[in-house]
Amino acid sequence: MRKATYATTALALAALFLFASVAAIAAPATVKRSVQKLEDGNYLIKLVVTAEKDDIYAFELKDPKSTIIDVYAPKSWCMLTDGEVCHSRTGAAPIESKKGFEFIIHATSPDAQYVWTFFDRVKQIGTSEVL
Repeated sequence: MRKATYATTALALAALFLFASVAAIAAPATVKRSVQKLEDGNYLIKLVVTAEKDDIYAFELKDPKSTIIDVYAPKSWCMLTDGEVCHSRTGAAPIESKKGFEFIIHATSPDAQYVWTFFDRVKQIGTSEVL
């Protein structure tokens, strides 16, 4: 009986550790979004990106519907887009852990599901996901 209890406890702890590890790897940042409709029928989408653990020096934003018209970045960030993919990078002003930066997207649709990929100075942080 004691071995069964020990095995069950060890299995539960291993599952909890695995769940916590996957959650930390899968979500390098949170993104809050607000939408404002413009008079011309387009939209301004304000995105506040907050780093969860590691500083973010770059990100890639994919829009499968190609609704992006233009992007606006904070000071020290460089952003460019072709409508379907947006690349953004900084060398001097990363999104620090638990701090947020505001980015604005001018788009033709308010409901695009953006696929985000985040990077530190050199490599990808976590996995790409829809946020």
